[in-house]
Amino acid sequence: MIPRRVLAVMDDSDDQSALVSAAALADKHGAALEVLCCVEPPSDVGVIARLAGHAPDEILATVRDARESHCRARLAALLPGRDVPFQVRTGKTFIEIIKHVIKRDCDFVVKQAEPLTGMHRMLFASTDQHLLRKCPKPVWLLTPDTAGLPRRVIAAVDVDIADADEPETLTGLNRRVIETARLIAAPSDAQIVALHAWDAMGAGMVWAFSSQAEARVSADAYMNEVLETRRAAMTRLLDGVGNGASDDLTPQLVQGPPEDVIESQCRALQADVVVMGTVARTGLSGVFIGNTAENIINSLECPVVAVKPDGFISPLLQH
Repeated sequence: MIPRRVLAVMDDSDDQSALVSAAALADKHGAALEVLCCVEPPSDVGVIARLAGHAPDEILATVRDARESHCRARLAALLPGRDVPFQVRTGKTFIEIIKHVIKRDCDFVVKQAEPLTGMHRMLFASTDQHLLRKCPKPVWLLTPDTAGLPRRVIAAVDVDIADADEPETLTGLNRRVIETARLIAAPSDAQIVALHAWDAMGAGMVWAFSSQAEARVSADAYMNEVLETRRAAMTRLLDGVGNGASDDLTPQLVQGPPEDVIESQCRALQADVVVMGTVARTGLSGVFIGNTAENIINSLECPVVAVKPDGFISPLLQH
């Protein structure tokens, strides 16, 4: 999965880490780079226009011109002498991004995450949540304090194929997570940790149905058997994607719920980015059920790359 076209989404900030990261990704893989800037009209633009004594279109045009001027200046400063296709679109930001991705057949989206707002700590706000759910291509959301290219990448996979409602879908999604992690690790030769959160759900039943003398031994044997099964599944996954010498890919299995394991390992490993699937119907214990994935993403303090399974169709194409 080599990208042919990478889309960088610029905002009105001076920090354009998304543009720099997108350019490095595109250059490493020989892909074309495109830049999109979105102007989202406020819902009360009519009231603003009336009180300001100007037509709504006039106000939006002024804002659009100012945004375009700022972004073009930053683009020229960060990528001097480079002729990069640049567009400014007016409308709902996530809709305009997804429309551009579909129309231009972009393979990757790189965007700065929205700032934190509201009472609850959520890493990604409305626009980003929509992109995670609806964009058909991988979305790389960078945090404001992102420093340079990643040095350590976590690829979060669910190798519990036996419990999946759609084993082939989950297997394909795992492969795409690993492949995407390799793509973004390549520009800086970053280390990749293939992380699987596992748990022995039947341990309580082993304790309940074993004699008191044998309960501990039986429970330990059960835990070891589950772990070895997951290790074998991880080996098959990595063998299937080709664990070559061109990257530094380390498997890691940690016991616990995915929400806790991914967050704690992100801190412990000082990960610069986490790659994970966001949509799949994989049974009650699957890592990638929508709400679970969003809970994980919202608990992280580092950038995230969200990957969809093969065959995913954006809801924007279903109406």
